[in-house]
Amino acid sequence: MALEGSLVLPVFLLFMMTVLLNLEVVRFQSDMQEAIHQTGNQYGFASYLIKYANQSPIPVENRVKEYLESQMHPYLCVSGGENGVKIQDLSAIQEKGSIEFTVEYQIKPFIDWLPIGKVVIKDRFFSHAFTGYTGFEEQEQGKRQETYVYVTKTGSKYHISYDCTYLRVQVRSVDYDNLSSLRNQAGEKYYACLRCRPPKKGIVYITEDGNRYHGQSDCSALKRVVYMIPLGEADGYSACSKCGG
Repeated sequence: MALEGSLVLPVFLLFMMTVLLNLEVVRFQSDMQEAIHQTGNQYGFASYLIKYANQSPIPVENRVKEYLESQMHPYLCVSGGENGVKIQDLSAIQEKGSIEFTVEYQIKPFIDWLPIGKVVIKDRFFSHAFTGYTGFEEQEQGKRQETYVYVTKTGSKYHISYDCTYLRVQVRSVDYDNLSSLRNQAGEKYYACLRCRPPKKGIVYITEDGNRYHGQSDCSALKRVVYMIPLGEADGYSACSKCGG
C-alpha cells in the first residue's frame, strides 16, 4: 500500500495542479478581457482630447495594467509576470477614428521542465472613437449650434417644443346620432374612416381639424406624424403662437 500510495500520490497531485492552473488561466483571461474592454471604452470617450484639445490620454498599457494590479494576485500564471504581458496600441484616432490594440502573453506551467509546449494567448480590442457632439467644433468654426423645430405634414406652423399642445391630436367622443349636425373647423362634414371602418352607431371619435370619424380612439389615422427639421429649412412655416415665441 505504501508503494502504491507513493506512485498514485504524485499522479493525483499533478492532476490537481493541472486543474488549478487551468482555473487560474481562466480567471486571468477573464480579468484581461474586462481590463481591455474598460480601457477601450475609456480610451474611446477620451479620444476627443486628442482631436480637439491636443491632449494625450493615459496610454493603453498603463490603463490595462492598472486594472489588472487592482485584482487579487495578478500574473500568477503568466510567464514573466507583469513584463510578460505585451500590449501593442494600433489605434488610428486622428486618421480613421478607430480604437485598436492587442494583448499577448504566455502561460507559465507550474513545472517548467514539463514538455507541454508554449501556450500563448492573444486578445484584441477594436472599436470606434467617440464622434458625438463635444462643443469644440463650434469653438473652432465660430458657429452656433443648429436649432431644430417640429412640423407636421399638413400644418403651416413650426414648433420649438415637441410637447406643444398643438402637436397633439385633440380627440373627442360623440354619439353617432349627433354626428350629422357636427362640422370640423373648416366647416366640413365627417365621413367614415377607411382604416378602422366604424359602425354607424354608438360612440365615435372625431377631431377638430379632420373630416373622418373613427370607431376606436387609438385608430392609426388619429396619430399625427411630426417631423424634426432645421430652422433654416422651415421657410414655408411660421412660428407657433404658443411655443414659437
